[in-house]
Amino acid sequence: MGMLLLAAATAAHAATDDGAAQAAAAERGRRIYVEGLLHDGTSLTARTEQGTALSGGAAACIQCHRASGMGSVEGNVRIQPITGRYLFPETGDLTMANMDGIRGKTLNRSHAPYDDALLERTLSKGIDASGRGLNALMPRYALSTRDIADLRAYLAGLSTAYSPGASKDTIRFAVVVTPDVAPARRQVFLDMLQAAVVTKNSSTLPRKRYMTMAANFVTQTERRWDVAVWSLEGPPSSWAAQLEARHRAAPVFALLSGLAEGTWEPVQDFAAKEHLPIWFPSLAAPPKVPANGALYFSRGVMLEADVLASHLSQGSQATERAVVQIYANDTPGAQAAERLKQSWRGAPGRLQDIVVNAGDEQALRAAVGKAPTDADLVLWLGGPALKALDGLQPSPRPERRVYLSRSLNPTTEPLFEPLLPSVRWVYPYELPRLRQANLAYLHSWLKLKNIPLVDEEMQSELFLSLNLMTDTLQDLIDNLYRDYLVERTEDMLGKRESSKAEQENRDRRALGRLARAAVDGEQRSAAGVMDAPDARTAQRRAFGVPESSGTSVYPRLALGPGQHFASKGAYIVRRDPGTPGLLAADSDWIIP
Repeated sequence: MGMLLLAAATAAHAATDDGAAQAAAAERGRRIYVEGLLHDGTSLTARTEQGTALSGGAAACIQCHRASGMGSVEGNVRIQPITGRYLFPETGDLTMANMDGIRGKTLNRSHAPYDDALLERTLSKGIDASGRGLNALMPRYALSTRDIADLRAYLAGLSTAYSPGASKDTIRFAVVVTPDVAPARRQVFLDMLQAAVVTKNSSTLPRKRYMTMAANFVTQTERRWDVAVWSLEGPPSSWAAQLEARHRAAPVFALLSGLAEGTWEPVQDFAAKEHLPIWFPSLAAPPKVPANGALYFSRGVMLEADVLASHLSQGSQATERAVVQIYANDTPGAQAAERLKQSWRGAPGRLQDIVVNAGDEQALRAAVGKAPTDADLVLWLGGPALKALDGLQPSPRPERRVYLSRSLNPTTEPLFEPLLPSVRWVYPYELPRLRQANLAYLHSWLKLKNIPLVDEEMQSELFLSLNLMTDTLQDLIDNLYRDYLVERTEDMLGKRESSKAEQENRDRRALGRLARAAVDGEQRSAAGVMDAPDARTAQRRAFGVPESSGTSVYPRLALGPGQHFASKGAYIVRRDPGTPGLLAADSDWIIP
């Protein structure tokens, strides 16, 4: 018995030693892959087929194959996956990767498993396991036997298991809503979310799978969504503990959308700690420094501050008149004011600050009242603070401009009536007249679901966020890795928006033809096939608005590798005096 126990202990110790050695080798391989550092600390070196020398981080595999190892698409070049499942497939393991969702759903090619010798040949000579030559963009490396083994150890474990929150039939998300959100916005947000998830899950029932690719059918990878609403309570300092407890109880794959009117920093800090993607929440002020894996629509008030700085330094706006910005401390407006000072391009003394305590309405009214009458005003204030100024009569000098933030104010209801001709908004969305086509599907869906239009910008963001996640998961097939979710979106968002917009334009043209036929039919027949006014309305909607350029409230959305903000600019707008209630551009689309 003693000998048996000794043998078992020896085997366990050997297994532990083997595991530790394997982990150490994988860590050295990670440094080669991510940092471009070899086992002895020297830099990885390579040379392209054209003779360009690469070294260190510039030669690292992550530059093209990305953190997930799932590759990417650069123009017409498909950079293949190099993860464990793709390099070292097991017998019967069906592995597929969608290398370009726009160009015909091209899938990766199967091949024999790699060993150290085949991996060395591929890296040094550019010949894959099947004997085919690789693209000329693939660098040629000279690696030692030890470095080859280390890299193989890392790749063998890279993106081989689903990320937490994903399983064979379910993918779990969380939606974070902070306590500062106005009740009406919160309610319509949750109503839309629930309706969309119910619709999505009804399409994934047996025999009702909504699949856009044959690969999804073969691998049966359409999954049910399980979406938890994490409604936060109390001060921001308590949010981390709330988020950690909920995630610990039921881990999620990503933070799907989200809603906040104040700070989002604690949410992003939590997500970065847990390596969770943040998927296009609706925010007035995203964090100033975005974390890895955090995707946002725009920089919010920070973008608006940069746009305003650019606008005030150009053309007729570049006068010597003073600019006074008024804001409350400890608010997103304070962040915007600080950003405007950093981005200011005019004379140093021309920009002035007046700061008041948040919630002090009397001090706020006094601050506006004492601003110089010949100065332009920038009011970094939210709706409630602006309401506190209603009835105030600041100087109605015709040349004066009063600039407001659209991100901080979900409506453009007129305040300070005497000054209305002077009011301008920094407006990071498409102009209302032009975005009718972009939002046609949103409005139809809201009507179908009997959901009111409360905040068009926020509701458009949520609608796109949910639809984009559906499309992106289709593209992932069975490769449910958090890094890959982000990388795929960086590669495909701009192409996806163009493709979707063109499809919607084709649908509207078809609707217009049907509507025209219906009008003609109604005129020929007393019965008609549809009510003539309704037919004319459909025809007008089909032909009377511009063709869409995207599927959201933004004029254009796109990302690149490592980018976090999909929309890059804003307009300066004013009320159109010829059409009450309508906004008109006071500038071109400004990308600062």
